Amino acid sequence: MSRWANAVPDRETQLENKRKAIIREAAKVFNRRGSHGTTLDDVAERLGVTKAALYRYVRNKNDLLYACHEEAMEIARECMDRGEAEGRTGREKIEIGMKGYLREMIGAMGVPVLILEENTLTGERARRIIGLRDAFEARMRRLVEEGIADGSIAQVNPKLAIFMLLGAVHWVTKWYSPKGVWTADDVSDALIEMVMRGLSAAPSPALTARIHHTTVPFKRPK
Repeated sequence: MSRWANAVPDRETQLENKRKAIIREAAKVFNRRGSHGTTLDDVAERLGVTKAALYRYVRNKNDLLYACHEEAMEIARECMDRGEAEGRTGREKIEIGMKGYLREMIGAMGVPVLILEENTLTGERARRIIGLRDAFEARMRRLVEEGIADGSIAQVNPKLAIFMLLGAVHWVTKWYSPKGVWTADDVSDALIEMVMRGLSAAPSPALTARIHHTTVPFKRPK
């Protein structure tokens, strides 16, 4: 019989939830200090635990860096799964998926600049993450091709279109601050709407995201 009708997570689930929390908090620390300037002591301090407690979940900082990259790719996969399940056209599938992806990356993961630092990983781990990224980009290109075929996306080069889209999305990690006036929802909705408008075969004459209809300026925190 399941414990409390599955209302109480089992030990394995609890450990996985704690590990995920560590990964996401570590991404925030890496963002502020840089991957080379961050230690396990920094992550432990952020979480309010001892470094010894962290060793239950990761062996060293390289394990944590790798786990952050894995988490980013898992977020990408889950968001694109949702996009493909909910979207009716190639364009809608990309838009839904990428809004979710960007929202998670700058919201839950706290602007993880480290995803642009490919030199943080080496050897087999680097090859695996690069392979996951390549597969993600190939999936996106297929959706662009689907959108061209169904008439929702203009006649563009799919590879170049995805480079443009991902370049715009990942660069947000360089300038966005969660302490500013824009929320992760604000930015993801507005930026993806603008980018997808550029790819659309029949772009809407007006933008609907909240950012485009507010006079509140963006101020970077000091």
